[in-house]
Amino acid sequence: MAVGGGPGTARWRRDFRVLLAARVVSSAGTGFGPIALGFGVLGLPGADVGTLSLVVACQTLPQLLLVLLGGVLADRLPRAALLAAAEATAGLAWGGMAVMIGLGTAPLPLLLACAVVAGAAAAPVGPALTGMVVHIVPASERRRANSVLRSATYTARTAGITLAGPAVVWAGAGWALAVDAATYVLAAVLLIALRPIAPVPAPAPATAPAAGLAGELAAGWREFTGRQWLWVLVTGYSVGYAVAGAVTGVLGPSAAQSYLGGPAAWSAILAGQAVGTLAGAVAARWIRPRRPALAAALLLSVGALPVALLAAAPPAPVVVAGAVVAGAASGLLMVLADTVIQQHVPAHAVSRVSAYDWFGSLALAPVAVAAAGAGAREFGLRPTLLGCAVLVCAAAAFTVCAPQVRTLPPAPHRPGHPADRPDPAPARRTGP
Repeated sequence: MAVGGGPGTARWRRDFRVLLAARVVSSAGTGFGPIALGFGVLGLPGADVGTLSLVVACQTLPQLLLVLLGGVLADRLPRAALLAAAEATAGLAWGGMAVMIGLGTAPLPLLLACAVVAGAAAAPVGPALTGMVVHIVPASERRRANSVLRSATYTARTAGITLAGPAVVWAGAGWALAVDAATYVLAAVLLIALRPIAPVPAPAPATAPAAGLAGELAAGWREFTGRQWLWVLVTGYSVGYAVAGAVTGVLGPSAAQSYLGGPAAWSAILAGQAVGTLAGAVAARWIRPRRPALAAALLLSVGALPVALLAAAPPAPVVVAGAVVAGAASGLLMVLADTVIQQHVPAHAVSRVSAYDWFGSLALAPVAVAAAGAGAREFGLRPTLLGCAVLVCAAAAFTVCAPQVRTLPPAPHRPGHPADRPDPAPARRTGP
C-alpha cells in the first residue's frame, strides 16, 4: 500500500504488513477448514449428516455467544496478543480434529469439544481486528487499509475454498485439516512479531460505571445505541447479510436446480458474486464518498438485484451479471462500513461496538436460513425469493431514512493517534 512518507510511516506500514500477512494466512484456513471438516466427519464410522450438523453447531454457537465478550477483551487487553492467542488456540483445536479424523477414531465428545474451542477462539477475532486497524493505521489511510485487508483476505479465503476439495481427495481429510491447523499457528507466529500494542485507556467518566464484565458490556451498548447512524446501519446490513445467507444456503441452490440449469449455473452465479466482491473491495481504495454512511446504505439495496433476478427466472447469464454487480456493491459496502466505524467510534470502545455489529450478523443468519426453508415450503420458491428482495430493499430504505446516516461526514484526521506518533529514531524508508 503506497503512501507518502512521514515520521511515523515506516512504523505503521511495517505493522500493517505483518497484520495483513497474518490475516491472509488465517483467512485461507477459514476457507479451507469447513470443507475438510465436513468430508472428514462424514467419513467417520457411523457418522451421518446429523453428526456433522452437531459438530458445526458446536463450532458456530460459541462464536455467537462469546463475540460480545470478545469485544470487551479486545478493548481491555493488548489486541495483538489477543489475536495471537486466538489464532494459536484455533490451531490447537483444528489440530486435534485433524489427528482424530486422520486416525479414523474420533470419540464424539472429544470432537465436539474441539469444535467448541475452535468456535470460541473465533469470537474475539473480528472485534479485535477492527481495533487493530484503528491502533496501527493513521486515520487518513484507514479506508485504503481496509480495502487492502478485505480484498486480500477475501482472495485468500476463496483460494482456501477452491483448494480444500482437491486436498481432501488427494491427501485425505485428516491431512487437509492438519494444513488448516498449520495456517492458524503460522498466523499466531506472525502476530507475535507485532510490537505490543496496549489498549487505548478510556477517558475518565463523570460518574463511575458498574465494574466488571456487565459494566463493560453496558458501556459498549451505550456507545453503540448512542449513535443513530451506527445502530441503524448495522441493523440494515445485518438483515442484508442474513438474507444473503438464506439465498446462498437454501433458496439459490433450489432455484438453480429447479429452473436455472443445475449446479453449473449456481457455481457460475457464486463465482460472479466472488469476482464482484473482490473488485468492489479493491475499488474502495479510490472511492471517497462525501457521505460514507449514506453510500453504504444505498449500496445495501443493490443486494436485492440477484435475489429478484432469481425470482424472475431469466437465463442464468443474466443472474450471473446481477451477482457480479451485487458482489461489487457488497465489497465496497464492507470497506466503507469498516472505515466509518473506525473513524467515528472512540478507539477505547471500537472493539466492543464492532462486537455488537458481529453479533447482529451472526444471530440473524441461522434464523434467516430456517425461515427461508419454511417460507419456500409454505408460499413457494419464487414468491419467497421475491419477498427476500423486498426485505433487502426495505432494510436499505430504513437505513437511508435515518438523519444521521444521510449527514454523517468522513471523520477528520485526529492528531495524537498512536499510529501518528513519530518513531523514536529516523527509520529507513521501506517499499510498500
